[in-house]
Amino acid sequence: MMQIRLAQVEDLQQVLSVLNKVSLDLQQKGIRQWDYPWDEDKILDQINSKYTYVLSLEERNIIGSFCIHDIQQINEFSVGLTSKYLSQIAILPNYQGRNFGSKITAFARSLAKERNQSLYLDCWAGNEKLKAFYSNNGFEYIGDFPEEDYMISIFKI
Repeated sequence: MMQIRLAQVEDLQQVLSVLNKVSLDLQQKGIRQWDYPWDEDKILDQINSKYTYVLSLEERNIIGSFCIHDIQQINEFSVGLTSKYLSQIAILPNYQGRNFGSKITAFARSLAKERNQSLYLDCWAGNEKLKAFYSNNGFEYIGDFPEEDYMISIFKI
């Protein structure tokens, strides 16, 4: 049975493994939005800050992770009042295409709605498949914005 829950410190190595495997898979597809390997201290800080979530099929079989935290802007784009930001969505390649991404976005939308906040997310502007996925899951395309040496597409719900 699929479960979404806040990540715990004891999940750190599995979360790192998921992020690293997904990063390598993306890089093999020419998508270089994420660096490899992930910084263990950064992920531990996210877990301790209580905004990293894990997706598991059994109690300790983590197949994905993502973050939801408060933001007021994404790079130069101001979101105004504090909003939620969904980021680092990572699902192991063997589990992609099975509707888990839709379950994650639905979970994040529900969390933002409970708190009466908007929800934002972004992706590399060249990832047409992911941009279509976000649009198909109810997110409104806001526009493309510069991020270091590439462009990101920002979406809102």
